[in-house]
Amino acid sequence: MLVPFLNIIQWKRLLYFSFVLFLFKYCFLYGYGFKTSLTFLDLSILTCSFSLLFAAGYLFNYRLTKNEKKNKFPVETAKKLALSLSFISLALGVYLSIKIEKPLHSFIFAFGIFLTFVYSKTITKKSFLNNLIQSFLIPFAIICLWWFDTPINLKSAQWDLFYKLELTTIIYAFVSFLSNLVRVLVIDIKDIDKDHYHKHQTIPILLGRKRAKSVVLAISIFICFFVFSLAILLTHIKFISLTIIFLATIPELYFIYQLLKAKSKSDYKKLHKTTNIVYLLGVLTIPVVAYYFKYVIN
Repeated sequence: MLVPFLNIIQWKRLLYFSFVLFLFKYCFLYGYGFKTSLTFLDLSILTCSFSLLFAAGYLFNYRLTKNEKKNKFPVETAKKLALSLSFISLALGVYLSIKIEKPLHSFIFAFGIFLTFVYSKTITKKSFLNNLIQSFLIPFAIICLWWFDTPINLKSAQWDLFYKLELTTIIYAFVSFLSNLVRVLVIDIKDIDKDHYHKHQTIPILLGRKRAKSVVLAISIFICFFVFSLAILLTHIKFISLTIIFLATIPELYFIYQLLKAKSKSDYKKLHKTTNIVYLLGVLTIPVVAYYFKYVIN
């Protein structure tokens, strides 16, 4: 029972999500000479709360794909576990909000659980809405980290640095959302036959494989243009500019090249692996950019 449960809640993705939150905390909210609201212990509580909420969402979502999976985890058990994890998530979120003297922030968790319940009751088939929600999870959590982990007693000279760090985080969250959307759309194109059999309403089924591919291509070109534009704007900072070009722009160009060649299901399987590599390289830019902010201009 444990292995099917871990697979349903996508434990690898939850571990990755936890890693990203700690990475952003360490890289952009720690070591700059000012204190913030969250200690690393507080961040652990925040991460657990979000992870449990996401796990509950995956358990609620399990009924959409239970007939497509090899594991036959009981649906009723999944629902009960989802409810339990949701309430634990809420309890941790309320505790943390009160602990850091921001009680209104607890409504974020209450609203998240409410949306999870509504989603579980109203969505009966996979759709583009599923893609949007799944793609927005990590960016939303990153933004929430900044809502919780605000600076304490910033000096006037530090505000400019803080705004730059905040803007950098927003850019990462935006690109992360688009990159995740590309990834899930590639998965939907790969699984179009299976999804059609189960009568799901994904973009490839509604628009067709070719048009869905065009949507993925358009988003990928926009991402590539956006990150390359950042590299051009930052040419006066060669360290950052070259990092963006080699770890973000070139991998994205390679993905676009592979996408243009993709035709068969096996091609899209390889393309899915490519999206993971491109995303990982993008994540690697975070400590590099943070190094510049921490040790060069700070």
